[in-house]
Amino acid sequence: MLNLRLPNFKKIYHGWYVSFAACCSELGNHCASITLLSLFVMPMVQEFGWSRTVISVPASLGSVFGAILSPFIGKLVDVYGARYILPIAAIILALSCLYMSLLQTIAAFFITYTIIRTMDQGVINSATYPTVGKWFSKYKGKATSLIMLTGAIAAAISGPVYQVIIGELGWRIAWITLALFPIVFGIVPAFLFIRKTPESMGLIIDGASPDMKPIDNFDDKRPWTVREVLGTRFFWCVFVALFMVGAAGPGITLHFAAHLAEQGVSAVVIGSTVSVFAISGAIGITIAGLLADRFNVKYLMIMGCGVATISLIILVRADSMLETFIFVSVWGFSLITVHPLIPVLWNNVFGREILGTINGISRVTLVMGLAIGPVISGFIYDLTNEYQGAFWVFMIGSFISVVLLVISGDPNKKRV
Repeated sequence: MLNLRLPNFKKIYHGWYVSFAACCSELGNHCASITLLSLFVMPMVQEFGWSRTVISVPASLGSVFGAILSPFIGKLVDVYGARYILPIAAIILALSCLYMSLLQTIAAFFITYTIIRTMDQGVINSATYPTVGKWFSKYKGKATSLIMLTGAIAAAISGPVYQVIIGELGWRIAWITLALFPIVFGIVPAFLFIRKTPESMGLIIDGASPDMKPIDNFDDKRPWTVREVLGTRFFWCVFVALFMVGAAGPGITLHFAAHLAEQGVSAVVIGSTVSVFAISGAIGITIAGLLADRFNVKYLMIMGCGVATISLIILVRADSMLETFIFVSVWGFSLITVHPLIPVLWNNVFGREILGTINGISRVTLVMGLAIGPVISGFIYDLTNEYQGAFWVFMIGSFISVVLLVISGDPNKKRV
């Protein structure tokens, strides 16, 4: 007789449950995706007659408030963990998406979408990555990249799906369906599985046994303090580089669908570019997660920003759909790859004790970039009636980020 054995879930290291819950939170947070918002730009412009700058401002305002909130959320994660933070943010997201379906005034749009982006950038993204980072040393690259991989896969599937929903049922119904993401995925898993640290459950990092010495780069060094971190050249070079990375992402992504529509590209093809962007990003994230635990993360980030710069050169020169799809593929592969590497970089260089705080502080500049990027694109478009000038701005900024990462140095070399 065939003897079927169920897996012993008690033997699975709890850090993987934490990683699963963080991935669920990322999936719930998908309703705040700037990629999805790009699909709403044209229908909302057509219904309300708003300018591209007006559409961009709430996304930017939310990012500003998110930047202000990030250091505080990071500190709370270090002190208390994210078990209650993530479900509360999911509930706020769900209610905001439902209200987006009822919009009638520009004031309502400004307030509601500002809240959505604040929860996205200031709370959920500030809590999930350091939460997972605190549970892993040997596998932190893989565990952290799983979060963004989840978002990339969701974007790959939802891009064409929501292009159809918006076209067939309207953008208001689309917002109602988006409210289901945080309701279904963002509340229960986080509350059930998220815990502060392995030590808080009497466990050893990476699930090591008591007689095994866990892999840790900081066993023989005094832990960093926040003040010491802020006094290093490394931190500030990366800090400024993240602003360039942050600005380029939504600055191009939010307006890319509208840019293609004005070139006469069909809605089906536009939805396909969203999927290609997400799929290439998913591939890049997977590769980055595998490499981050084996190679110097700073070098991986330099490569990612360098490839992103090359892709923007392709975009500036693109005059055919083939070149456009090449850009989307390379852009998604490189840009999305950089983001999950950021908390891994902080973890590798400064340790996990203050990971939430440092990641939260660094998100100030990243999120400020996210805030300013869409406004730059919208302003240049309203001024020149095309996006080409914005593409040049982001290409130069991407190149500057490469230079800053190269000259940042290693703060641990002379430290004892």
